[in-house]
Formats: sequence, structure tokens, C-alpha cells
Amino acid sequence: MITKISSCNVFDGKHNELLCNKTVYIQDNKILKIGDLDTPIKPDIEIDGKGKYLIPGLINLHVHINRRHLSRGTGVFRQGAPAVENSDDGRRMLYAAKNAWFELFKGITTIRDLCSVGRTANYLRNAIQAGQIRGPRLITCGMAIAATGGHETHRYVGAVQVDGADEVTKATRYEIRLGADFIKLMVSGGLGGMPEHEHPSWSELNVTEITAACEAAHSHNRGVTVHAMGELPVLNALHGGVDGIEHGAVLTEEALRIMKDRNVYYVPTASGITAVAEKEAKNGSSELAETMRALVVDPQRESIRKAHERGILIGAGSDTLGSVLAELLIFSDCGLSNTEALKTATSNAAKILKLDEKIGYVREGYLADLVLLDENPLEDLHALEKVHTVFKDGNKVTFDWVCNLV
Repeated sequence: MITKISSCNVFDGKHNELLCNKTVYIQDNKILKIGDLDTPIKPDIEIDGKGKYLIPGLINLHVHINRRHLSRGTGVFRQGAPAVENSDDGRRMLYAAKNAWFELFKGITTIRDLCSVGRTANYLRNAIQAGQIRGPRLITCGMAIAATGGHETHRYVGAVQVDGADEVTKATRYEIRLGADFIKLMVSGGLGGMPEHEHPSWSELNVTEITAACEAAHSHNRGVTVHAMGELPVLNALHGGVDGIEHGAVLTEEALRIMKDRNVYYVPTASGITAVAEKEAKNGSSELAETMRALVVDPQRESIRKAHERGILIGAGSDTLGSVLAELLIFSDCGLSNTEALKTATSNAAKILKLDEKIGYVREGYLADLVLLDENPLEDLHALEKVHTVFKDGNKVTFDWVCNLV
């Protein structure tokens, strides 16, 4: 089966400018050819791309698939997340599948799940890979690993609780045994248990424990990323040998230097963090909202600016309450060009996943994860809301395709 998208403008994920008036051919699940109108290939299906913009399928690097729908609600995170995560396995799986479909129709063809109660994301990933259900590509860690009483252990249990290097090693090996594509550590406190149970500057797992996780994961070719907000937790994570920093509200000069020297990536999830504070303010907790802004939201903007200035690899992630578009708009406010911002959700994100030889670009031989937009995202990032057609593995994403398994 060959699909032809004619006369479109292509953002290929590599170049800073558009490739104009190109015709893209898809054969089965891959991009066969990027050429001109007179390319002698006879298609089975033809889509008129004139005046439209073709970009790589978007990648959301930080999602909790069980509760992603909370981004479309009005309640506060501290109540909404526990209501989902403390429900039964069946209900969480239904939420997860519906959330995955919603993201896919928005042009997000790859999702990295950063821990799910009951390891829901692992099961959903396996079902999609086996063809039992259709959805975006899922990269999962299973459960996170936290110190006893650490982040994601208060209002619900989204992490395995450990103490000491031996327990960390065992927990890391266990998640790998259960199918983890990577390991996530909870190195600091966060916002979900505030103000009663945690603080974003608290350091939880120590350097010895973090090192043990990295050694166990790296020996099995798995990366390690960490929930780390405050100054000391980020430094502990970096000294322990991690591959990525999630959130990273306070990146010191030492942290930035280590990240640059060792090519440690950075997924701020600024839109999700900002939304947590905003919803607290709207629901009457103005003092808590101001505390969150002072500790995390405001300093994180400066961390993003500094990371970008130093050429640190930055990726886009929404967390629970944010969105890819909102994340890119924040990046733009922090000094990234529209092109640089779009790369955080395409080619940069693919590099972070170590899938940049398969996805993240519009390139011959790559998987045909593509989004056709009605407007130019390099001129206005809001064009990402103007989705015309989504392709996942060469398949046009429609209601019939998602629901009808043959």
C-alpha cells in the first residue's frame, strides 16, 4: 500500500527551514520517498497537501497515562490524581486507553510514561505492540522507585519504596524483569503531597542509592531518569550517574556543567508544573499556589533559559496537567525559537528515547509517524492545534482504524 501526500511543506526535524512543495510517499509503515510532483510512483491513496505542513509525529516525553485526562478538568491535582490512581485496575486501564487515543488524535504518536499505578502503561504498551488494541507508541518504566515515604507514596502508591543500595538494586532489576524500558527514580519531594507530606527541595534517595540504580540499569542497557526539583537532589542525581533530569527546577552552574559534559538530557515539564499552581490558585489555595511558584515555577524558567544557552538537550513533556503545545510556548518564552521548540517534541525527543534512527524526523526509511497541519508551526506554534491528518506507522489515524481490528 502506497500513500501519496502531494505538494506539502515539510519540517523534517533536522533543518531550520521548511522543505517547500514536496511530495511524500508512504509505503506500508515507512517513508518511501520525499520528492517532487513528477516522481514516478503510482499511489494507492492520494492526499492533497497543498498549502499544508507536514511534521514528524509529536513525542510527549513525560506522561502519566492513567490520569492524563485530568489536564482537561478543573480540579486540583492533589484530589484528582488520587481519585484515579486509587481506583481499581480495570478503571485505570480504561482511563489509560482512552487517554492514549485522545493524545494520538492530537498528533502525539509516541508517549513516554513516567510511572503508572499497577504498571498499567506496561500492559497497555504490550497490548498495542501485540495488535490487540491500537494507539500511540508507548515507552514505559512500570513503577517508579522511591525512598520509603518519598514522592508518589503519600496520596497513592505510584512508586516502589526502598531503602539502601541493595534494595534499590533489587527494585531496579525487578522493574526490568517486568518489562521496563527505562528506570525512573524519585530523588526529591514534589508538589503532589504538598503541603502536608513533602517539599520539592527535600533530598530523598542519596548518591549511593542512585549510583546503585544506574549500575543495575546500565548493565541491562536501560537508561535512568529522575524526578528531581531542588538544587541538592539534582546534584545528587547527576553525581549518581543518571541519564536525564525531569523537572529540574533549580539547575546550578555545577549541575549545568555536568549535564553538558555528560550529555544528560532535561525534560522540564514546565507546563504541567505551572498548571498545578494555577489550579490551586483558581480553587482557593492562593497561598499554596504562591509557594509552588516561588519554589518551582519561577526558578525553573531561569533553569530552562540557562540550559538552552549551554546547548543541553531539552525535551518536551506535559506531565499530568500540561500539554505539548503549552510546553513549547513556555520554551519560546525562555528563548527558544519556534523551530528549536518544535524539535524538543520531535528530533530532540527521539534522541532522548534513543529512537532517532526510526522516528522524530521526516526522512526516507523512517517510520511514517507524521502530522499534517493546516498552518505553519514555524510561524506560530498554535498551528499544532490545527491538525488535518495524523499517521501512525503509515496508517491514517481515524475512528475506524482505531476501533476496527482485522
